[in-house]
This record gives sequence, C-alpha cells and structure tokens, in this order.
Amino acid sequence: MGIIRKPRLETWRGDKGNIEADRIMKQAGNIGTVIHGLCEQINLGVSLGELEIGSESIYRMVEAYYEWFCAAVDEVIDVEKTVVAHDYQYAGTADLVAVLKGDTEPSVIDIKTSGAIYPDMALQLAAYEYVLGTSRRLICHIDKKDIGKWRIKEYTNPDDFRMFLYAKELWNYFYGGKPVDRKSIVVV
Repeated sequence: MGIIRKPRLETWRGDKGNIEADRIMKQAGNIGTVIHGLCEQINLGVSLGELEIGSESIYRMVEAYYEWFCAAVDEVIDVEKTVVAHDYQYAGTADLVAVLKGDTEPSVIDIKTSGAIYPDMALQLAAYEYVLGTSRRLICHIDKKDIGKWRIKEYTNPDDFRMFLYAKELWNYFYGGKPVDRKSIVVV
C-alpha cells in the first residue's frame, strides 16, 4: 500500500542512489514474478521435475518452496484466488488457499521473495483472511540472500485487519485526493 515507512529500505535506497536502486528493484521484481509463476505451477500440481527453470539460483529458490509445499500442504483449495471485499472496497489476489497438514480448516498463504518480511505483510493477509474466512494466515518467505532456504511467518494478531483498514483510509486520504471514496477499490 505504501503507507508504512520502511527505514531499512530507505537507507538502502540512499546508499545505492535512485538509479541503481530502481534497476535492482526492477530486476528483483522480475525474479519475484518468475518465482511466483513457478510456485503457482507447483500449487496447481506440477512437480519440480516438470518445471522449466533457467538459472541455478531460481531453481534452488523454487526447490525450497517445493520442499515446504510437500512437507506442509495437505490439500490445495485455491490458487491465485481473487479476493474482493465490496463492503470495504478493496481487492487483491491470494497466492494460495490450502489446508495444511494437521489442520482441518484452510489457511491463506502468501509467497514472498522480498529481502525481508515486513510488518505490513500481516495487514495484506488480514485483508484476505477477512474475505476468505480462513483460520490461519502465513507468509512463505523464499530467501534470495540465503538461496535454498525458506521460512514461515504466521500472523495471529486480531488487530491486523483493523490496522489494514486504517492504512487503507490513510492511502485514500493521501493518494486518493480525498477522504474515503467508497466507489473506488484499493488493490492490496
């Protein structure tokens, strides 16, 4: 959403300079898009051996996701699920809705390839959870620095959805040109 400051990212951008930071961010975004697409295929039932993966580093990152997926997911409910909250006027796309091993209810899982897990990621998942009615919300972070590693971050704070709504209101106020316009949809 762009409302919550990320001081580490700001410092990094200042150290690199805007032109170099933009180049690195574009490259990272492209890699993230490729990895998301490959993880989507895994979520749809394609095995790791069936995927066409160009580089060794991307292969190792996708292999890490595949390792987690095989160990943790019992049943896939939905992949790239469009989420729309008409009452609060926002929409987004959940990467994975699945029943995890040992659970009986579905969880919403978001795949992240960013350099870190940021606090605002909890808010995005809370927005998805509100619409989907899932029992848990998790980030599967595929590490680009320590290639081949993954980690799970689960969010449980019941205030996260309320904080999402506050952030959405701030975004509407500062970037929408006026306070809450219920006719527009904010994409998360």
